[in-house]
Amino acid sequence: MKKIFLILLTILFTHNAFADKCYNPDSTPIILESDKKLGRFFEDQPDVNDDYQIHIIYSLLKDSKDKEGDINGVLEKWIVASDEFILKTTKKANKNSKFQDGVAQNIKWDRRKDGKLDVSFIRINKTKKELKKSKWGSCGNVFGRTVINSGFNNPKKIYLNFGDYSYKDWPYSGGFPIFNIFNKHQKKYPLKKNEFGYFVLHEALHAMGGIFTCSPKHFKGHNTKKTRDMMSKSGDGKNLTLDPKNDDYWGHNNKNCPDMQDSVYFTPTSDTPFDPFEVTCLPKEKWKLTKHDYKNFEDRRGEGGQCFYSRSDVTTLWEKELGIFQE
Repeated sequence: MKKIFLILLTILFTHNAFADKCYNPDSTPIILESDKKLGRFFEDQPDVNDDYQIHIIYSLLKDSKDKEGDINGVLEKWIVASDEFILKTTKKANKNSKFQDGVAQNIKWDRRKDGKLDVSFIRINKTKKELKKSKWGSCGNVFGRTVINSGFNNPKKIYLNFGDYSYKDWPYSGGFPIFNIFNKHQKKYPLKKNEFGYFVLHEALHAMGGIFTCSPKHFKGHNTKKTRDMMSKSGDGKNLTLDPKNDDYWGHNNKNCPDMQDSVYFTPTSDTPFDPFEVTCLPKEKWKLTKHDYKNFEDRRGEGGQCFYSRSDVTTLWEKELGIFQE
């Protein structure tokens, strides 16, 4: 695991997209006849409730072999491993911050009525060869663009794209509501169960807007340049703790900056929650659920930045109605 933390986990922002040789604004997914299999869903299934949730996308490339990870139970096992890590990690952090008597928090996963994970299938319209032409390996985050432009754009959901193929770099986020994790990195590093939970929590926090610029130790979207903190820009992998001193982004007392512990995407949910969509995509006067003032929070009006919905090549039916930031 140590190798991984010596690598910088990157966030790809919109200004890189159009400079990518592989970039194409068309992100329409491919549907092969052979992809139509029993138990596979190409759309988000009816929700059990109206709560905030993280929905999983199982994606393949245009020429990827279908390993059926979304329907053979493999992806469920990955999430079980993730849950174990997140519960253990947040319990330790919450004991220090005394959040609800130290109770562990976990991600709110989108599930179907039968209790199973609601996983949707997408085949990206890029081949392995095409992705190799991309300087950053993502063709302008074709993964996130494909997800959102295919109708997965509920403002109350974050989307985890689980790519069952090799990716040039490492897991990364594209801003709310997208984060990506791949089953292999740089062709030779397969994803491991004991690393998956870290990647999920680290990148999910990025997708929720963290680490915010108003955090005292903020460094390029992370918590410091190089420490043992799991949100460090380049950690050593030896101490995967969430804000161990509770003085920066988790369980802190700085009421003027968002506390990731308060995100509506964790359960049990804080009594003083904030909605990452509102905080990253809307000006303060349009916030409804988020009651905090966050005086030190930078209102990135007109910039977009951490809001993937702000991109000109990402469209939803409700963008103008809700008045989100535009790049």
